[in-house]
Amino acid sequence: MSDKRKGVSFSVLTSLMLGFLPVLMVLVLELVNFETMNVVLSGFSSVFFMLFFVLAKKRHYLVVLFRNWKKLSLLGLLGTAGFLLYTYGLLLAGPVNAGFLLQFTAVFTILFGVVFLKERFTRQEGLGVVAAVVGVFVLAYGHFDVELVSTVAVLCAAVLFASSNLISKVYVKNINPLSLAGGNALFEFLFLFAYAFLFGKLQVAIPTVAFAYAIVGAFTGGFLGFILFFKALEVYEVSKVASIRTAEPFLTAIFSFAVLALTPTVNQLAGGILIVIGVITLSLAKQKKPADPQ
Repeated sequence: MSDKRKGVSFSVLTSLMLGFLPVLMVLVLELVNFETMNVVLSGFSSVFFMLFFVLAKKRHYLVVLFRNWKKLSLLGLLGTAGFLLYTYGLLLAGPVNAGFLLQFTAVFTILFGVVFLKERFTRQEGLGVVAAVVGVFVLAYGHFDVELVSTVAVLCAAVLFASSNLISKVYVKNINPLSLAGGNALFEFLFLFAYAFLFGKLQVAIPTVAFAYAIVGAFTGGFLGFILFFKALEVYEVSKVASIRTAEPFLTAIFSFAVLALTPTVNQLAGGILIVIGVITLSLAKQKKPADPQ
């Protein structure tokens, strides 16, 4: 199989894994509060990463992880705040709205790259940002008073995730990507557990079915999805991987209909399509940029 086909396959599988994750999160949220859900989900994700490092004889990734614990704890802190905000928005607005809005992570990542890493910003990228912003208003049109809190929550989560991406882009020069992902999951669990425990939000009596949904979500979305994503990046252009991953919210809408019987509205689809067009435009514009003169 060629690198292109491998890249497409890994990217599509990543989208399937991460597109189904919000549905599993909703199923867990029907049984426990969102603080407990995040603790359980991040806990199982970190366990899967640690087991992978040991069973795959990648123990040196653990050494790298603990050697860089200060850097990884910063990523974990950003991820913790991001997941709490995202889950709150998911709880209020549902998986379809939250999935489309989370695509703004790519928008903010590119904008942060322009501001902090002095990357170029083209007219095509500007059009992409405009399309994505218009998509937000279409998404919330008619229910803006209801959607405002959830929209702000998910967009703030996207800012935090984009900040994490920006820092990861700097860290990955010296830290293995899998060590970054595993360390991020571990510190997210530690911070989320501490938050839930200290504020009395951690539920002790958790239904067995909630654990089952969380284990599936942690393995497919929290662990396997990221492994496949990194595999895709090894053999395929990052802009094309990002473009394929814009299918995630549409897959979430399909899974939501099939599992939760949630039918997407016209506003959701129209606004989501605009957001995705904006993200694809940004991704393709990044690919076309000329190299900086030496």
